[in-house]
Amino acid sequence: MVLRIHHLSFFLSLLFWAPLALSHLEQVRSNRPLYEFGLVGGAGYVPDYPASNQGRIRYLVAPVFRYRGFRFRSDEEDSARARMFLHPLYGVDLNATGSFPASSDKNEARKDMPDLNWMAEIGPRLYVFLFKSEKLWWRFFAPLRLAYSTDLLSATYQGVVFAPSSSVRYFFDDTKFNSIILGITRTYTGEKFQDYYFEVDKKFEAPGRPQYSATSGYLSTSAGLGFIHEKNNKGFYAGMGMNSYKGSANSGSPLHKSDYTYGAFLGFSYLFHGSEEKGYQ
Repeated sequence: MVLRIHHLSFFLSLLFWAPLALSHLEQVRSNRPLYEFGLVGGAGYVPDYPASNQGRIRYLVAPVFRYRGFRFRSDEEDSARARMFLHPLYGVDLNATGSFPASSDKNEARKDMPDLNWMAEIGPRLYVFLFKSEKLWWRFFAPLRLAYSTDLLSATYQGVVFAPSSSVRYFFDDTKFNSIILGITRTYTGEKFQDYYFEVDKKFEAPGRPQYSATSGYLSTSAGLGFIHEKNNKGFYAGMGMNSYKGSANSGSPLHKSDYTYGAFLGFSYLFHGSEEKGYQ
């Protein structure tokens, strides 16, 4: 896997400072298991790539693992993360996201171009509570992620992603899981990330697809609505979203085919086992 030395040092330094930042916090046990595992699966319609006018239904089945440790967590509140600094109203954690690969043979705009691989992004995220009660959370997030494309055998660095967002989450009960979430995100990326999706080298020129040199900057504004419900170890998830690429830095690219894209998904999970030992809040 291709990882540059300074990128690795960046993450190692975060892990080094995390215990010091959390050392003053009281370790309070919760009433939920320390770990649980099961399966999650679902289907959704997603665009082939940012600003694409084509998309398709994707299916995914994967193991799900929840761990409610003090520093490292994968739980109901924010999926997988690492606590680096924690306060009741703000904190820093480790954030990750990703996107599906796309076959260029199935996309008219990218015909005869290289396929797009899986994209993974990971990095630190600052969050601040703008409002917090038992039932309602309103938060601002400022993640800075490093992006990597991968064919699952190797990975290539694809630049930096800055995606500030705000979300409102209403909880139906005290599990901090059963909820509805409304969020909005603006995304800015480095040139390498934009090159991956929007650059057209001379050797890939074709009628209606002239050579194009991509640049860094604004990518998109996204809005999404999600619903999460779990009872008796069974979970149900649903969501939909819209992405606006109008005015993006590379709207002039021949690969920029739509100012607006849409997506939706349905998912289910089942937890097979939970530990007797309780986790931490």
